[in-house]
Amino acid sequence: MIIKKIMDYGRDKGFKALTVKLRERIRYKIETDRYMRENVLSEEGLERQSREKFDRAVKISICVPVYNTERKMLEEMLMSVLNQTYSDWELCIADGSTSNYRYIESIIRGINDKRIKYVKLNINGGIVDNSNAACSLATGEYIALLDHDDVLSPDALYEVRLAIDKGADYIYSDEASFSKSVNNPDIIHFKDEFSIFNLRGNNYICHLSVFKKALFDKVGGFRRGFDGSQDHDLILRLCEIAENIYHIPRVLYYWRVHRNSVASDIEAKPYCLTTGVMAVESHLNRMKISGTVEIAVPNASVYRVKYKCLVKPAIINNIENIKGVTNEYIIVAKPDLKFHAEAVNEICQILQLENVGMVGGMVIKNGKIQYATLSEKGGRMYSEYAGTPEISDGYMKRLKYAQRADYIPCQFFGIRKSVLENMMYFEDNLWEDDKVIDMCKRMRKHGYEIVFDPWARAER
Repeated sequence: MIIKKIMDYGRDKGFKALTVKLRERIRYKIETDRYMRENVLSEEGLERQSREKFDRAVKISICVPVYNTERKMLEEMLMSVLNQTYSDWELCIADGSTSNYRYIESIIRGINDKRIKYVKLNINGGIVDNSNAACSLATGEYIALLDHDDVLSPDALYEVRLAIDKGADYIYSDEASFSKSVNNPDIIHFKDEFSIFNLRGNNYICHLSVFKKALFDKVGGFRRGFDGSQDHDLILRLCEIAENIYHIPRVLYYWRVHRNSVASDIEAKPYCLTTGVMAVESHLNRMKISGTVEIAVPNASVYRVKYKCLVKPAIINNIENIKGVTNEYIIVAKPDLKFHAEAVNEICQILQLENVGMVGGMVIKNGKIQYATLSEKGGRMYSEYAGTPEISDGYMKRLKYAQRADYIPCQFFGIRKSVLENMMYFEDNLWEDDKVIDMCKRMRKHGYEIVFDPWARAER
């Protein structure tokens, strides 16, 4: 399976891209193994969690559509729920399996736990109808989605419960993909904080997802016609109306990789790409945003959104000159940069959207990324993706879609005049890089989003 994926990638992208991909996967595996070593759950810690008392009762309904699940996978899924340190849950299972999988019902009904609700469906209605059937059994205040062949970390619901006490109505966590054992995952998806731009580009939220049942009922549950991307469609609709979306930066969900799973290969369910585009297009329509959606990476559920844009910006090469510009839209770019076609339009089409304060592009030199975004770690700034080959898809293909950023470097970015005026511009006594970083900090405080668009490219 892995060999096939490697061969397919080399065929589609070429040997050089394959070499880059393999090197990156090795690095991601090293980071995955480090996380697993440094985040071992102790028996004492789990016992402490199981004894903790909360001020109010909050039941979490874990909803699972089951279909022809292999015995071992089913048992591992069930045990991961039974082993939760937070005990106020119910497991809602809708089983659409065929007659030669009768052992599924026997195993589930054989568990002596009143928190388990099970219904054998008369017909297999497909992933959408079966998921809705499982959710229809829920009586909890919150719903948690769990696939029939995946596994929860024993502290998953406990961590979710802590987030609920912080007022979260939608909660998601980091996740790991594994092929053999949850103790040795293939790769961990360390996720970003919530941004609608990230979610338009990819269903990065995915697992674990927990949300108020009232939100699920309000949006009408899963929708037919989005099979394969039904989760992405649902999450988009939920996040449009959720008031407090909370990210737990811990691995609470283990996504099993096997021959029939999307985690293994999109070719297992190729229709996912079509329905994924439909999900993002439907979201844009609901938001009354004019734009088109296309697949950004062959055989991957990653999408490039192109927004309709008619604005023309002023282009300057020094941030000091901003105060004298009268245009609402301003591009700041170093004088030695050569823009790729549509680079300026790429920035402006996002910059014009509501609540966007700044949009950064990518600077490339000698086939490698020189500047993309900046992040702060340990009180120091570091440049993400610096030195990465231009042909790289990036971690979790993040170099293929627009996304939130903590900070933008001063090399190539767009900004709106009105946003600057709202913030009283910037501190004059700072260096140029620090001026932009200072603006980014204050933009976030004012509720503006900072976006990095990897399709807005310039060379030097």
